[in-house]
Amino acid sequence: MFVSRVAPYPLRGSQPAKSPEEGNQLKVLIADDAARLRQHLSEAISAIKRIESVAQAQDVSEACESVRRFHHDLVLLDIQMPGGSGIDVLREVKQKSPATTVIMFTNYSDPQYQQKCVELGADHFLSKSRDFKQLIKIVEELAVSKGANPVE
Repeated sequence: MFVSRVAPYPLRGSQPAKSPEEGNQLKVLIADDAARLRQHLSEAISAIKRIESVAQAQDVSEACESVRRFHHDLVLLDIQMPGGSGIDVLREVKQKSPATTVIMFTNYSDPQYQQKCVELGADHFLSKSRDFKQLIKIVEELAVSKGANPVE
């Protein structure tokens, strides 16, 4: 199930591109306990032009540490992870940097999770089983809104 509360782009708080050729580069964090999924997402997102970095976290502790130490333009979060919940990470992201785009990418698509995440500031809520292409499309649109051109 695809739920989105922020569209169209550009997103709130986005900076204008440095130049049409250069553009801003996105810094992405993927937080999910499934190593294969993190790797697959990292490869797909890295293929999009103007992605500066794709960091990975395998649990809530690593995700929160990355959020505290680094600026991320985009954070992808699973709900169920070791050490807590992606919802806890969502809270931390939005407290530190409200303009950071957060995509909940999870198998827990129950309406109560969707509602809670949207209330806490998640920009999108996507199902791992159905919305992979939609996720990549959103990342491409974010790259375009930051002054980049996606690569197919």
